[in-house]
Amino acid sequence: MARKNKVLISGWTAAGKTTHARLAAAELGWTYLDMSPVMKELTAVNGSRDWTPEQDDIRRRNRAIDIEADRRMLEMVSSGSSIIVDAWLQPWLYRSASAVRLWLGSSRTARTRKCAVSGLRHHEHLSGRQAAKVIRRKDGFARRQFARLYGIRFGYDPTLFDLHIDNSAYIAETSIAASDAGIREFQPVLMRRLEALLEAGSRR
Repeated sequence: MARKNKVLISGWTAAGKTTHARLAAAELGWTYLDMSPVMKELTAVNGSRDWTPEQDDIRRRNRAIDIEADRRMLEMVSSGSSIIVDAWLQPWLYRSASAVRLWLGSSRTARTRKCAVSGLRHHEHLSGRQAAKVIRRKDGFARRQFARLYGIRFGYDPTLFDLHIDNSAYIAETSIAASDAGIREFQPVLMRRLEALLEAGSRR
């Protein structure tokens, strides 16, 4: 069996993929790889945010952007090792057994709170209703786009993912302090489960 030297993290909008992928990469001393710079380059939408509604509008009009972005990401994943990958579709597109596929689950309530907190970190004030709307829009676009392009039914699939871990309970309210506390509390939980899988894979 192939040595596990990649971790592919996926999940719905505002599940915490980027935050926990970056922290996991830092703790393991691995390389962090994400789709955001590739998508920014291909859509020519820059700025401090990893995602904007404008990006999805551009992608909707030109589906070739997603195909090229996924091709570039797959090439980087295939050519690297000891990497943590934050990209929605890589668990489906990267076929090698050298990867641990991790689905980061989070309830709609928790994701709405995290989306609003993300706005606060960028000095934007989103109401709960506005944050929920952002989540619905982004989730819906991703679901439709991935189905059209690849026939993929995006979501947790127990036959594909090696680890499903849920962080819904780790944000008690919509505040940066609560979010930071939840991140600190959840990250060790995630790392224990992830490191156990990596260690088991390395022994086979």
